[in-house]
Amino acid sequence: MDLTPLHFLSQASAVPNGWEFWPFSSGYGEKWLPMIARIGFMLAIFAVIAIFLRIQFGPNGFFRDKELDREAEELRRQELAELEAEYRRGEWSERQYRRKKRHIENS
Repeated sequence: MDLTPLHFLSQASAVPNGWEFWPFSSGYGEKWLPMIARIGFMLAIFAVIAIFLRIQFGPNGFFRDKELDREAEELRRQELAELEAEYRRGEWSERQYRRKKRHIENS
């Protein structure tokens, strides 16, 4: 006689409904709802992991490398200076200049 909690919970109803070992069942021969719920459960776990990593390593994150941010800002300023010089020489139209400047500032 098996007295484990999992066995006890699975025997709670006389008719199996597909949720006995969720989310750890094999997935064969089940209905749509347990399958969709399992996918939703996995997506929720991945979302929590992604949010955690975003907080740790994202903008202003605890473990973000400040040297890389400084180098990126220097490159951005250099690109803007080159763009400004090209615009002054007449190589860019006003519209192209604004679009390129906005692209550099947002990257």
